[in-house]
Amino acid sequence: MSNGRLKTVSFGPSFLGGILLFCGFAVLAWVVFKLAAPAPSYDESRGDARIAKVAAINAEAQTKLYGPPQWIDQAKGTVQLPIDTAMDLVINDYQHKAVQASQVKVENPYPAGLQSAAASSSPEVKK
Repeated sequence: MSNGRLKTVSFGPSFLGGILLFCGFAVLAWVVFKLAAPAPSYDESRGDARIAKVAAINAEAQTKLYGPPQWIDQAKGTVQLPIDTAMDLVINDYQHKAVQASQVKVENPYPAGLQSAAASSSPEVKK
């Protein structure tokens, strides 16, 4: 209080100057860190490409497994079905199929010299 007057202090310009100085240092630090960051190596870029390729393959597989039914070849009657629908059709087909003897022909597992001995020692199955 000199000369009977009150001294007032203004914080406006100094506060604004401090904020601008802080922002300037932040921008400078960001530029320095951006320039100092190592460039991606060849192996990293290959790894990123592989990850993207696997993601594309998985997305395509999910679309084929769970997507809507669609024609593959309409002339041949080939249809792509969702896996759940296909499993239900197969189960339904096997549940309504009549039981019968297998049509698969199995060769005699014994060597040539032992085939007649194995046939004579095995019990006959009566039908």
